[in-house]
Amino acid sequence: MPKITSSRYIEVMTPWLDKLPEYLRQCEFDPSLSCYGTGESAHWPTQSNCNVFAALAVLSEAPELPEKQRLELRGTALSLLRYAMATHVTGRIPATDGKSWGHHWISVLGLERMSHGVNAIREHLTEGDCAALRNLMISESDWLLDEYPVEADMLGNSGRNKPESNIWNGGILLRTALDYPDAPRAAEYREKATKFLLNGLSHPLDAADETRYNGRPAREYHVGFNFTPNWSLDHHWYLNVGYMVICLSNLAMLHFYCRERGFEPPPELYRHADDLWRLVKACTFRDGRLLRIGGDTRARYTYCQNYAIPMWLFAADALGDRDAAEFEKGWLDIVRREAAANGDGGFYSRRLAQIAGVSYYYFTRLESDAVLCLSYGAYWRRKFALPDDSPEFPVNPPFSWQDEYHGATFLRDGNAARSFVWHAAQGPAGVCVPADRSDMAEWQNNLRGEIRSSCTPQSTHGRSSHTLFPGGFLNSGVSEWEERNPQGEGEGVYAYARHRTACAALPDGKTMLFLEYAVMTKEATIDEIKGMSLKMPNDLFNGGKRVYRAPGNVEIELPGNPGSTDSRTVSSDRLSIDGALNVYSLYGSDTLTIRRPASREIVIHRKNGPWMYSLYADEICNTYRSGCGRVRPGTVVLDGGYAVAAGGELETPVFRRLPQNGLLRMVEFRNESGRWLFAANFGEEAAAPQLPAGAALLAGSLKPGRAALWQL
Repeated sequence: MPKITSSRYIEVMTPWLDKLPEYLRQCEFDPSLSCYGTGESAHWPTQSNCNVFAALAVLSEAPELPEKQRLELRGTALSLLRYAMATHVTGRIPATDGKSWGHHWISVLGLERMSHGVNAIREHLTEGDCAALRNLMISESDWLLDEYPVEADMLGNSGRNKPESNIWNGGILLRTALDYPDAPRAAEYREKATKFLLNGLSHPLDAADETRYNGRPAREYHVGFNFTPNWSLDHHWYLNVGYMVICLSNLAMLHFYCRERGFEPPPELYRHADDLWRLVKACTFRDGRLLRIGGDTRARYTYCQNYAIPMWLFAADALGDRDAAEFEKGWLDIVRREAAANGDGGFYSRRLAQIAGVSYYYFTRLESDAVLCLSYGAYWRRKFALPDDSPEFPVNPPFSWQDEYHGATFLRDGNAARSFVWHAAQGPAGVCVPADRSDMAEWQNNLRGEIRSSCTPQSTHGRSSHTLFPGGFLNSGVSEWEERNPQGEGEGVYAYARHRTACAALPDGKTMLFLEYAVMTKEATIDEIKGMSLKMPNDLFNGGKRVYRAPGNVEIELPGNPGSTDSRTVSSDRLSIDGALNVYSLYGSDTLTIRRPASREIVIHRKNGPWMYSLYADEICNTYRSGCGRVRPGTVVLDGGYAVAAGGELETPVFRRLPQNGLLRMVEFRNESGRWLFAANFGEEAAAPQLPAGAALLAGSLKPGRAALWQL
């Protein structure tokens, strides 16, 4: 793959200029100014306007573009910047909604993200521009000093888990102190910046850290820890790999700002960055797509994913990781392919057309993030000599990890990435994919059956236990299905089904086994019951088609987004997907169903509709029932087992269910790598299985709710 350069970023950015006029509006309060998107005072439109300013500012200084075009771009960029400053609380006019923006916990994020754009055209700012920018920066910094406390907490639902905002608020204070050393409160800005930054990537052990920053030990600045002991992040109340990226991206902006302006970066900027990067790097496919083991509540392949670009540049420059350039190259190619498929210069105009139809506000934000993040690569790779290739980068570097709070287990070995997380974005979720096939990864209620009621069903995070062992892991637990949006007056949110799941990653570098059992606890109207529920993306990133094969020369080629429901039942207990991933129904059904919705169903997670969708996925089920009607308490709705293998011969595995007493479930599974017994106790009392001679326990126990794995 060619080396990554500034010019390659410019090539991907410039087609968007044909789309840009659709999103620009003349300011009604000052016709000399323009705004992007809705132009409102809320933080998303404000950020979007700043995003596009920065991208155009970078393009206006790109030597690859003709001088006339650069002059036009500079004029538009300055108009957007002046709109942002004029509509701030220190400015002279309101935004399009009649209000001014600023003095808010997130109001400075747009300023941080656009800072490289200001540097790009600093020499073209007038005295009036510089004065307005100074007033804005000092006003926001004073507000942060006087009105906004530094808080940190591990729990995402506490309201105090603030790693990313502590970093960007610390960043604005630091930049104000460095850019305006004559400001009356510059020393105060610097002191509180240290406190914010040290409570960004904050860890439990920081409470006793004697390392000195800005003249004081770290423990004196410490107000709480945002990350678990194993560096997972519970932001938005789930294991949020995306916001780990956002944290590192904001450190990147501050790092490169200091480097360009000739400022000495404070050591607190880099504190724990390498610790977090090690985990985020493991949660990244080689082509740059994030391996979001804890799921995602937002549009796929967009927001947090784009902000990986500044993170990778930071990892290469500040942390010395040459592999980061490989992620850059792969992701830039994915962005290029989607933009080319649109055919109109937009980044998401085809795949996210439904979102654009529902919310112009949301859609223009996503477009602005894409062009902004490309501008970091275009600008920093032009300004600085950064590593542009990796001498030797394996497709699947070995990695094993677990996290107690999130009920998470994660393993990369062989050619597989395998995980299961209970405290995930939309309920518990598993992943088992070949390490070189990021297009196969999805996490929305993945690899765990669904009991879908008629009133916004959602699975709770649940209670779980887990363990890693050499080459594998066990993870088991229980959660409940709830109706989150009941329709009747006085009707409350309630649970209607209890769902128990156990999974084992076998020590063969590719296979995961699953057992599940679910029973209704309250009568409810059930639309669908789905066992296994493996989501298989089938959208533009895999060329818009999947090929499914079963024994007996059965081959089915299915395009994504069929336009009408097109589900298929395959009379086999096994199925190969693109010759790369194999699925098996271990018991509960001897057939498999490829559930095919009419259109995209990977949804942006919200409490209420209208729903917005970002990706099409086929769904593989080992049991599938629809239109179930009213289902009574005590009804067993799921009782089955299934397996997924990232590679290997489809026909090789041999398996069977071994009958046990009560709610103990056990299967035997054999492939070319070995032979195992896997059991789960779905009952309320300890169980004693009937084991064949020679069974050696690898891990686990059969206490209530637990699982165990033996090798034969």
